Amino acid sequence: MKILMVNKFLYPNGGSETYIFKLGGYLKAQGHEVEYFGMEHENRIVGNRAESYTSHMNFHSAKIQKLFIPFKIIYSVEARKKIKKVLDLFQPDAVHLNNINFQLTPSVIYEIKRYERQTKHKVRIVFTAHDYQFICPNHMMNNPLTGKNCEKCLGGKFLPCIKDKCIHGSRIKSAIGMAEGYFYKLLKTYRNLDAIICPSQFIAGKLNSNLLFADKTIVLYNFIDRAEQKTVQKEDYILYFGRF
Repeated sequence: MKILMVNKFLYPNGGSETYIFKLGGYLKAQGHEVEYFGMEHENRIVGNRAESYTSHMNFHSAKIQKLFIPFKIIYSVEARKKIKKVLDLFQPDAVHLNNINFQLTPSVIYEIKRYERQTKHKVRIVFTAHDYQFICPNHMMNNPLTGKNCEKCLGGKFLPCIKDKCIHGSRIKSAIGMAEGYFYKLLKTYRNLDAIICPSQFIAGKLNSNLLFADKTIVLYNFIDRAEQKTVQKEDYILYFGRF
């Protein structure tokens, strides 16, 4: 099987990248062909034969105001053009979407469906929910200004995002996040997904609050590499280590 892994970052940046690199390696070991699509970056460690990637976008840089053009971060024409080259050359049987919002945007879903219609080649679209982006514009279900968990946007009502300035404490950025949520809700874009992998029952439960996702979610816990396991004496504590 040919599998195209899609993620905004193609270099070690966080948990979702660790996941796609490990999963891609495992799939290759099982005899599948795997390629990757995302943003170009000097530290990129995976790619595709078409050598087609979107230009790098850093929303935390000083140039953020120049990049905050709603049409670009809500719907990316560039991402559609670049992924088209990969689809045409690689001809995947499945596309595994990961973190795509803002830098790549869900516009790539429409290019996958166009490719499918044009070639008559069925392509399964699978999405792994690494966060709550589909139901919460700031993807955390937590207000960074108050530090409190928040479920105001559940059910597809994204107006609280701008009221509470949930994205970087900015009303403008929050408005764009809200607009993105409503845009893809109105288009019903995510109905094109064949399955949504949830790494926990909790995430699945929250996504299932939206009827559009309820029949698509699959709970599949993140795997571990047994070769990296070591026998240790258990102590009476829990250690959490992650990206803060």
